[in-house]
Amino acid sequence: MGKYSQANLIDEELSLIGSTNFIGKLLHKVNKSSTILLNIDVPLNLFLRAEVFCEDIQDLSDLHFEQNDLMNLLYNDFLLFAKKNPDSNALFRLLTSLDKYAGKDSRLEKYGESAFKLIHKEKNQEIKTLNLRMRRKYALRGEILLADMEEVQPEHGYTLEKVFELLYIDFIDKFRKGDHAGVIENILRLLDEETE
Repeated sequence: MGKYSQANLIDEELSLIGSTNFIGKLLHKVNKSSTILLNIDVPLNLFLRAEVFCEDIQDLSDLHFEQNDLMNLLYNDFLLFAKKNPDSNALFRLLTSLDKYAGKDSRLEKYGESAFKLIHKEKNQEIKTLNLRMRRKYALRGEILLADMEEVQPEHGYTLEKVFELLYIDFIDKFRKGDHAGVIENILRLLDEETE
């Protein structure tokens, strides 16, 4: 079995599940409710745009909202998609569709007399590393989904960090292009439900 995040939670979980001694069982219980830290690399320009987005949410809601909260919301949507579409192939198609254009510039170039072709070129971007705090049980769930994907797509190469990077880049890029109409209202509604 591969390693699906820096934390390598599956290996840790498997070693603790079989434990019969008191300390092993105690560690297993404590681990279930703990948090972990993942390092996610994102393009600096999108990081700045996400900062402004989070400030807008804070101003409109009067609640603390930072990039960690945004990334956890995006990841919760990803987990919801996986619950509604338990087929590992569907999950793989989602990730590859997000991965296809992540970190690339797209533009139309003239191709022949009256045709145009969409060209995707790698961006040379400065990178910002985000330290993402999340509940261990949700990270473990993501690792298990990636391990399940290994059965239909051996050596797919996706990690939890890569999933977060793809979700983040896709969301912020679409938002700044105006493709996420109503997203601020949806987040405000979610935050309002959490405070009730």
